Amino acid sequence: MSTASAAELTRISIPVDSSAPSPLLTSACGFDVSITQVGTLKATVFHDQSGAIIREIDTQPGTQLILSSSTTGKSFSFLFSSTFRNEFPNGTAPGSEAVVTATGLGDKVPGIPADARQIVFANAPVLFVNSSGVPIVDFGPQSSSSGRSNTDTTLVTAICSALAP
Repeated sequence: MSTASAAELTRISIPVDSSAPSPLLTSACGFDVSITQVGTLKATVFHDQSGAIIREIDTQPGTQLILSSSTTGKSFSFLFSSTFRNEFPNGTAPGSEAVVTATGLGDKVPGIPADARQIVFANAPVLFVNSSGVPIVDFGPQSSSSGRSNTDTTLVTAICSALAP
């Protein structure tokens, strides 16, 4: 019979409702473009028996991304429905490397197929652990990617077309 107890979990739920102009898309489209995120971000942090953080899973259930232009009066939205799995094989001290794997649906812009893929960031440094106990990581450049993905040019062109007057 084992006397080990279950590892501790930390669960965080953060409501979001933020909007910001997109200088990149505004420049590319020739009219203002803003990006709004509305919904809930959730993090589940897993600890080992000693209390050290070993893994984190982030989701955004029901969260929407809305792209809009006040100039044209047009907008479109799609669900932000990816799962981020962060592994901390060397701990969570600042500078420790994490492995982040993102899977799921990405951008869904009218006129082009949705992105659906897995992206791995194998050398993502931990920046700090916030006051809620969630490690904050700088993804850095991606190490690998598989699945379906639009090019940046295709994506930007489709966004501008969907929001154009």
